[in-house]
Amino acid sequence: MIFIIFKRELKVFFRSPLAYVMCALFSLIIGWVFFNQLVYFVENVQKMPVHLRNHYDFANEVIIKMFGNINFMMLFFIPILTMKSFAQEYRNETINIYYCSRISDFELIMAKYLSYFVMGAFLISTTFVFPLFFGNIDIADVSFLILGILGLFLNMACYISLGIFGSSLSKNQILAALLSFVLVFFTWMVAMLAQSTSNHYLSELLRFLSINHHFQNLAKGKISFSDISFYLSFIVICFLMIRKRLDMRNWR
Repeated sequence: MIFIIFKRELKVFFRSPLAYVMCALFSLIIGWVFFNQLVYFVENVQKMPVHLRNHYDFANEVIIKMFGNINFMMLFFIPILTMKSFAQEYRNETINIYYCSRISDFELIMAKYLSYFVMGAFLISTTFVFPLFFGNIDIADVSFLILGILGLFLNMACYISLGIFGSSLSKNQILAALLSFVLVFFTWMVAMLAQSTSNHYLSELLRFLSINHHFQNLAKGKISFSDISFYLSFIVICFLMIRKRLDMRNWR
């Protein structure tokens, strides 16, 4: 049943013009930002003395910033992508078909999640052509690319789980998108709250709870067990919240 729902969701998505409009718009915005960053980097290198040019870090000035911009754009695009995952089922009352079938809530959530993960992967994969413009890069920069891409996929996985949860809270797709945006944006605000408090322990706790803190570690070429465990725990908690929302039908 998971595969059937998974296949159905993907078929609906890729037959919709909205899918290709979103991908085109996403890659266009990221491409424009990337082009300006690359031009800015080249202009700065040309202005510097020859003996100092090797000290101007390409990874920090272009690669890390590119991944940061992609991550920022997902803040807006993922809620739009996931807004109809459950909201449309509620509005059309097709959710009752799942309730009356043998499929469990977990299988339904997993099928929805996997399908939207593939959609999100398709969305951000349109920007992977830009590293081809880097030319010859050293091994250190390759590690930045690999871990940066891993960080993007992990962040996307968390955003999608929040987006699906936001969609499960409302029958209205626009409201679902707004709720998802607020939830995803809150994960950004946690990092800002960490910087605003003078309490060291509270600051460290809030920083650990911030998705972007772990993403920055990966984007800088650093990876640890705490980062991976955070992402997995975050997704599991979102799954539990979605399941709890679906269980509310038994309270009526």
